[in-house]
Amino acid sequence: MAELHGGEQAMREATFRVTCLFNQNIDLLGLTLPRCVAALTGSTAETYEVVLHCDGTSRDVAGEVVQREEFGDIDEIRVRRRSRFVASGDPSNNGHRRLFDAGPRYVIVFEDDVVMYRSEAAFDVLAACRRLFEQYSDVAVICKLDDHEAWAWGLRDIGEPLEPGVRSVNRVATHFIAYDLDRFLPAARRFGGGDLDVFIDRDDLSYNWEDLVSHVAATGGRKIAFPESWPLHVFHCDRKVSAGSMYNTQDPAVKREVFDELDRRYGSGAR
Repeated sequence: MAELHGGEQAMREATFRVTCLFNQNIDLLGLTLPRCVAALTGSTAETYEVVLHCDGTSRDVAGEVVQREEFGDIDEIRVRRRSRFVASGDPSNNGHRRLFDAGPRYVIVFEDDVVMYRSEAAFDVLAACRRLFEQYSDVAVICKLDDHEAWAWGLRDIGEPLEPGVRSVNRVATHFIAYDLDRFLPAARRFGGGDLDVFIDRDDLSYNWEDLVSHVAATGGRKIAFPESWPLHVFHCDRKVSAGSMYNTQDPAVKREVFDELDRRYGSGAR
């Protein structure tokens, strides 16, 4: 980990904040979090900090997180209850909307049931994200997910690719998003991102955090970058309850089964 300590380093912020949003499945987190951090930060020349945001996590699991050796390199662990001032809609909305306090301009957020693998040792994911943001002033967020074909709301292109291998697309998934906060937050606040009651999650009507992010980042001249060609492979460790459904099983046994399948396939080639 590119740690910040001593002298001048201690006086400035990291360039990136890498945040994992966690709820309760600590056994899966012990497998996914180290792989995701390694995939995102291995070989990077960028400065970064790692934050674990525990939202609605029980007291005993939160205590175990602090004690577990595999989480020892995390720079900050936050724990928030879901007893007061809780966002409407899907429970994860409550965590996502609280991740953007003062700090680095670039924030990467992934969920605890996501696993990532980097297939080229020299590829610097953080630097690649920063280059996209700096080169394209209309890119507000970056999203990548290899298994997007399972999405009920399909991924499609909006206009021409930003560059070879980087699509401009219509939507994100909260499984993995990189934000340029200077571009995203002002519009997100106008769109109700700071409100508790803006979200809804029903079979007949759904508007959750990823819908809001997609709305913000694909309107007003802003764009969503989808770097399909990067040697970073991102997967959601779950399955849909049925083909075409917008809901996943949320079953820990299914999530572990999917993780094991992915790790057998991609883990040996990770860098």
